[in-house]
Amino acid sequence: MKIAIYGAGNCGEYIIREIKEAKKSNIEAMLFIDNNPIYKDKDKYGIPIVDLEGFIKCYCKTVEAVLIAVSDELVAQELAVSLLNKDYKNIYLIPEALWTGKLPVLNSNGGLAVYIKHISDMKPVLPYVEYHVSDFCNLKCRRCGHFSNLVTEKKFPDIIEFENTLKGLQQKFRNVKSFRLMGGEPFVNPDLGLFIYKVREFFPYADIRVVSNGLIIPQAGQETVEAIRKCGVIIDISQYPPTRDMIEKILQFSWDNNLKIQIEEKITRFFISMGANISENYEEIYSKCMSRKCHFLRGENLYACPGVILLFENKEFLEIDVNKNDVIYNSFNLISGNEDGWDIMKAFLSPFTFCKHCTDMEWHNWEPSKGKVDRKDWIINN
Repeated sequence: MKIAIYGAGNCGEYIIREIKEAKKSNIEAMLFIDNNPIYKDKDKYGIPIVDLEGFIKCYCKTVEAVLIAVSDELVAQELAVSLLNKDYKNIYLIPEALWTGKLPVLNSNGGLAVYIKHISDMKPVLPYVEYHVSDFCNLKCRRCGHFSNLVTEKKFPDIIEFENTLKGLQQKFRNVKSFRLMGGEPFVNPDLGLFIYKVREFFPYADIRVVSNGLIIPQAGQETVEAIRKCGVIIDISQYPPTRDMIEKILQFSWDNNLKIQIEEKITRFFISMGANISENYEEIYSKCMSRKCHFLRGENLYACPGVILLFENKEFLEIDVNKNDVIYNSFNLISGNEDGWDIMKAFLSPFTFCKHCTDMEWHNWEPSKGKVDRKDWIINN
């Protein structure tokens, strides 16, 4: 089999050595693919190095398969998607264990080892997802990016709907790297522990975080505390000024209950990014956006970012025109949708049209909401 190796660094070199030193090999490495300009017009082991465009233009019809030679599984996944976006689909992913354990690349018959999988036999990993266990927040920040300062009633998602959505997510992704339960303020929800148990049930290897302002953590019920401990959850504490004022009490409660916490640096500023006018250059906005990989789970749907659904839900207050078809186009139904995980990753790693509602970020000092909330708090006159 004639192959290309995507990645000309140490991992790519390891594959070449394994092929060359094997007692029997049915694999021939034709070239490296690498987009790093330092490799332009160069070769390794007598094998030429070309960038992705060069591969597609000159080699994709003669190379039978591409092996992704990168140790970071999320980077490897992005490289695989870059090939899929060029309609090249005969791609193999290499497990992290091969690199850490220096495992053989080839089997005794000279073919690829069984743990080197074609992407059609391997679901991708979703790098990151957020989920509101509560839209309501006890700390109402002005210009809240999730519009929690507009929420006046404590209404919480249905745990059965959440379980069904997780089933759909599990069918499309083999793991979620980082799963953040947030809001609003998650500790407002008395059933927070049930949501934690469900995430751990469906994604046993996920890094689960509960994102909190910390103010009511010392009031957490024993069931919630036990779920956090049993499921190995870390509490990410957003250090707002009121949080800082009672940080000793928060830390003492966490230590007394053996809770793992991670405290962010003091928050002094909030940004807004919604433009008063629709932008035609959504690709540039996407490239600058801090939230472009903050995928958002709500109801049965997975959204490219929170803004897709949250702007739609608050469009009347914001007095903006958000087309429902735009929302549908930039989301995936995990229950009834036919797309697989690779289809979703292709969409999420590309600029999405909903970015037209945003513009360059504008920073403001953090402050609590006072009096009537003004739609202008979220809108930049671009």
